[in-house]
Amino acid sequence: MAGQSAFDSHQVQQSSHSEGSGLLEHLNLPPVVIRFIKKNKRNLQIGVVAVLAVVTCTILYDSYQSNRIQKASAALAVAMQAAEPERHEALIGVAADFSGTPSEYWANAELAHEQMKAGKFKEAAEQYGAVRKKISGSDPLFALLTFGLAQANEAAGTFDAAIIEYKALQKIEGYEREGVTGLARIYESQGELKQALNVYEEYQATFTGKSQDDPAKAELEEKIARLKAMQ
Repeated sequence: MAGQSAFDSHQVQQSSHSEGSGLLEHLNLPPVVIRFIKKNKRNLQIGVVAVLAVVTCTILYDSYQSNRIQKASAALAVAMQAAEPERHEALIGVAADFSGTPSEYWANAELAHEQMKAGKFKEAAEQYGAVRKKISGSDPLFALLTFGLAQANEAAGTFDAAIIEYKALQKIEGYEREGVTGLARIYESQGELKQALNVYEEYQATFTGKSQDDPAKAELEEKIARLKAMQ
Protein backbone atom coordinates (compact mmCIF):
# COMPACT_ATOMS: atom_id res chain seq x y z
CA MET A 1 0.00 0.00 0.00
CA ALA A 2 1.33 3.43 -0.91
CA GLY A 3 2.62 5.56 2.01
CA GLN A 4 0.47 8.38 3.29
CA SER A 5 1.26 11.64 1.53
CA ALA A 6 2.81 14.42 3.56
CA PHE A 7 0.20 16.68 1.93
CA ASP A 8 -2.78 14.66 3.06
CA SER A 9 -5.40 17.21 4.09
CA HIS A 10 -6.33 15.31 7.23
CA GLN A 11 -2.70 15.08 8.23
CA VAL A 12 -2.17 18.82 7.64
CA GLN A 13 -5.21 19.72 9.72
CA GLN A 14 -4.07 17.52 12.58
CA SER A 15 -0.55 18.90 12.40
CA SER A 16 -1.76 22.52 12.35
CA HIS A 17 -4.10 21.91 15.24
CA SER A 18 -1.36 20.24 17.21
CA GLU A 19 1.12 23.05 16.59
CA GLY A 20 -1.46 25.75 17.32
CA SER A 21 -2.50 24.08 20.54
CA GLY A 22 1.05 23.83 21.75
CA LEU A 23 2.18 27.36 20.88
CA LEU A 24 0.81 28.92 24.04
CA GLU A 25 2.33 26.14 26.13
CA HIS A 26 5.74 26.82 24.54
CA LEU A 27 5.51 30.42 25.75
CA ASN A 28 5.50 29.09 29.32
CA LEU A 29 2.27 30.92 30.12
CA PRO A 30 0.32 29.90 33.23
CA PRO A 31 -2.48 27.41 32.47
CA VAL A 32 -5.14 29.90 33.59
CA VAL A 33 -3.83 32.45 31.07
CA ILE A 34 -3.77 29.87 28.29
CA ARG A 35 -7.37 28.88 29.02
CA PHE A 36 -8.44 32.54 29.06
CA ILE A 37 -6.75 33.24 25.70
CA LYS A 38 -8.29 30.20 24.06
CA LYS A 39 -11.72 31.01 25.44
CA ASN A 40 -11.59 34.67 24.38
CA LYS A 41 -9.53 34.29 21.23
CA ARG A 42 -12.06 36.04 19.01
CA ASN A 43 -12.52 39.04 21.34
CA LEU A 44 -8.78 39.40 21.80
CA GLN A 45 -8.25 39.46 18.04
CA ILE A 46 -10.88 42.19 17.69
CA GLY A 47 -9.23 44.13 20.50
CA VAL A 48 -5.82 43.97 18.85
CA VAL A 49 -7.26 45.17 15.55
CA ALA A 50 -9.04 48.04 17.32
CA VAL A 51 -5.85 49.14 19.09
CA LEU A 52 -3.90 49.04 15.83
CA ALA A 53 -6.60 51.10 14.15
CA VAL A 54 -6.51 53.73 16.91
CA VAL A 55 -2.71 53.94 16.79
CA THR A 56 -2.75 54.29 13.00
CA CYS A 57 -5.41 57.01 13.09
CA THR A 58 -3.51 58.89 15.80
CA ILE A 59 -0.30 58.83 13.75
CA LEU A 60 -2.12 60.01 10.64
CA TYR A 61 -3.92 62.78 12.55
CA ASP A 62 -0.69 64.01 14.15
CA SER A 63 0.92 64.12 10.72
CA TYR A 64 -2.05 66.05 9.33
CA GLN A 65 -1.95 68.54 12.22
CA SER A 66 1.79 69.04 11.83
CA ASN A 67 1.43 69.77 8.12
CA ARG A 68 -1.50 72.09 8.78
CA ILE A 69 0.44 74.08 11.37
CA GLN A 70 3.37 74.44 8.97
CA LYS A 71 1.07 75.69 6.21
CA ALA A 72 -0.57 78.10 8.65
CA SER A 73 2.80 79.51 9.71
CA ALA A 74 3.80 80.03 6.09
CA ALA A 75 0.48 81.75 5.31
CA LEU A 76 0.86 84.03 8.35
CA ALA A 77 4.40 85.02 7.32
CA VAL A 78 3.15 85.97 3.86
CA ALA A 79 0.23 87.94 5.32
CA MET A 80 2.46 89.87 7.71
CA GLN A 81 4.73 90.96 4.88
CA ALA A 82 1.90 92.10 2.62
CA ALA A 83 1.02 95.77 2.17
CA GLU A 84 -2.40 97.24 2.92
CA PRO A 85 -5.15 96.54 2.07
CA GLU A 86 -3.93 93.07 1.04
CA ARG A 87 -2.42 92.54 4.51
CA HIS A 88 -5.78 92.95 6.24
CA GLU A 89 -7.54 90.52 3.92
CA ALA A 90 -4.69 88.03 4.18
CA LEU A 91 -4.84 88.05 7.99
CA ILE A 92 -8.58 87.43 7.88
CA GLY A 93 -7.92 84.52 5.52
CA VAL A 94 -5.33 82.97 7.85
CA ALA A 95 -7.69 83.23 10.82
CA ALA A 96 -10.53 81.62 8.84
CA ASP A 97 -8.56 78.89 7.05
CA PHE A 98 -6.42 77.74 9.98
CA SER A 99 -8.79 77.88 12.91
CA GLY A 100 -7.40 76.44 16.13
CA THR A 101 -3.74 76.92 15.20
CA PRO A 102 -1.27 79.39 16.77
CA SER A 103 -1.28 81.25 13.46
CA GLU A 104 -5.01 81.96 13.83
CA TYR A 105 -4.41 83.53 17.23
CA TRP A 106 -1.53 85.68 15.98
CA ALA A 107 -3.53 86.76 12.93
CA ASN A 108 -6.46 87.84 15.11
CA ALA A 109 -4.08 89.65 17.45
CA GLU A 110 -2.68 91.57 14.49
CA LEU A 111 -6.22 92.45 13.42
CA ALA A 112 -6.80 93.84 16.91
CA HIS A 113 -3.62 95.94 16.54
CA GLU A 114 -5.08 97.35 13.33
CA GLN A 115 -8.25 98.35 15.16
CA MET A 116 -6.15 100.13 17.80
CA LYS A 117 -4.36 102.11 15.09
CA ALA A 118 -7.71 103.03 13.58
CA GLY A 119 -8.97 104.33 16.91
CA LYS A 120 -11.51 101.52 17.33
CA PHE A 121 -10.52 100.89 20.94
CA LYS A 122 -13.66 99.10 22.10
CA GLU A 123 -13.55 96.70 19.16
CA ALA A 124 -9.85 96.12 19.74
CA ALA A 125 -10.46 95.26 23.39
CA GLU A 126 -13.13 92.75 22.41
CA GLN A 127 -10.79 91.18 19.86
CA TYR A 128 -7.88 90.92 22.30
CA GLY A 129 -10.15 89.38 24.92
CA ALA A 130 -11.66 86.86 22.50
CA VAL A 131 -8.24 85.62 21.42
CA ARG A 132 -6.90 85.42 24.98
CA LYS A 133 -9.78 83.15 26.00
CA LYS A 134 -8.54 80.56 23.50
CA ILE A 135 -4.99 80.23 24.82
CA SER A 136 -3.30 79.23 28.06
CA GLY A 137 -1.47 81.53 30.42
CA SER A 138 1.83 79.90 29.45
CA ASP A 139 1.45 80.89 25.79
CA PRO A 140 3.91 83.67 24.82
CA LEU A 141 1.01 85.50 23.20
CA PHE A 142 -0.92 85.70 26.49
CA ALA A 143 1.14 88.57 27.92
CA LEU A 144 1.00 90.54 24.68
CA LEU A 145 -2.77 90.17 24.53
CA THR A 146 -3.07 91.28 28.15
CA PHE A 147 -0.96 94.36 27.41
CA GLY A 148 -3.05 95.12 24.32
CA LEU A 149 -6.26 94.65 26.30
CA ALA A 150 -5.03 97.03 29.01
CA GLN A 151 -4.10 99.70 26.48
CA ALA A 152 -7.34 99.31 24.53
CA ASN A 153 -9.47 99.64 27.67
CA GLU A 154 -7.48 102.66 28.82
CA ALA A 155 -7.85 104.34 25.44
CA ALA A 156 -11.58 103.54 25.42
CA GLY A 157 -12.00 105.14 28.84
CA THR A 158 -13.01 101.91 30.57
CA PHE A 159 -10.50 102.48 33.35
CA ASP A 160 -11.73 99.83 35.78
CA ALA A 161 -11.14 97.14 33.17
CA ALA A 162 -7.77 98.66 32.27
CA ILE A 163 -6.69 98.66 35.92
CA ILE A 164 -7.45 94.94 36.19
CA GLU A 165 -5.28 94.19 33.16
CA TYR A 166 -2.38 96.41 34.27
CA LYS A 167 -2.40 94.69 37.67
CA ALA A 168 -2.27 91.36 35.87
CA LEU A 169 0.74 92.58 33.88
CA GLN A 170 2.56 93.38 37.11
CA LYS A 171 2.58 89.64 37.85
CA ILE A 172 3.94 88.60 34.45
CA GLU A 173 7.71 88.37 34.20
CA GLY A 174 9.09 90.88 31.74
CA TYR A 175 5.95 93.05 31.80
CA GLU A 176 6.13 94.40 35.34
CA ARG A 177 7.23 97.86 34.20
CA GLU A 178 4.37 98.15 31.70
CA GLY A 179 1.91 97.13 34.41
CA VAL A 180 3.27 99.63 36.93
CA THR A 181 3.49 102.51 34.46
CA GLY A 182 0.00 101.95 33.08
CA LEU A 183 -1.60 101.55 36.49
CA ALA A 184 0.07 104.67 37.93
CA ARG A 185 -0.80 106.64 34.81
CA ILE A 186 -4.51 105.88 35.22
CA TYR A 187 -4.49 106.77 38.92
CA GLU A 188 -2.71 110.03 38.15
CA SER A 189 -5.15 110.92 35.37
CA GLN A 190 -7.99 110.44 37.85
CA GLY A 191 -6.32 112.70 40.39
CA GLU A 192 -5.48 109.82 42.72
CA LEU A 193 -1.87 110.89 43.22
CA LYS A 194 -1.35 108.98 46.45
CA GLN A 195 -2.35 105.71 44.83
CA ALA A 196 -0.10 106.41 41.86
CA LEU A 197 2.78 107.14 44.23
CA ASN A 198 2.15 103.90 46.15
CA VAL A 199 2.35 101.93 42.90
CA TYR A 200 5.70 103.47 42.02
CA GLU A 201 7.15 103.07 45.52
CA GLU A 202 6.15 99.40 45.70
CA TYR A 203 7.86 98.85 42.39
CA GLN A 204 10.90 100.80 43.58
CA ALA A 205 11.44 98.19 46.30
CA THR A 206 12.22 95.63 43.61
CA PHE A 207 15.25 97.70 42.52
CA THR A 208 17.13 97.07 45.77
CA GLY A 209 20.79 96.38 45.08
CA LYS A 210 20.75 97.83 41.58
CA SER A 211 23.17 100.53 40.51
CA GLN A 212 22.12 104.13 40.95
CA ASP A 213 23.04 104.62 37.30
CA ASP A 214 20.40 102.12 36.16
CA PRO A 215 18.23 104.07 33.63
CA ALA A 216 14.98 102.39 34.72
CA LYS A 217 15.72 103.10 38.38
CA ALA A 218 16.58 106.72 37.65
CA GLU A 219 13.39 107.19 35.64
CA LEU A 220 11.31 105.68 38.42
CA GLU A 221 12.87 107.94 41.07
CA GLU A 222 12.12 110.93 38.88
CA LYS A 223 8.44 109.98 38.70
CA ILE A 224 8.27 109.48 42.44
CA ALA A 225 9.88 112.86 43.08
CA ARG A 226 7.45 114.57 40.68
CA LEU A 227 4.39 113.03 42.36
CA LYS A 228 5.64 113.96 45.84
CA ALA A 229 6.12 117.54 44.68
CA MET A 230 2.52 117.65 43.39
CA GLN A 231 1.01 116.64 46.71
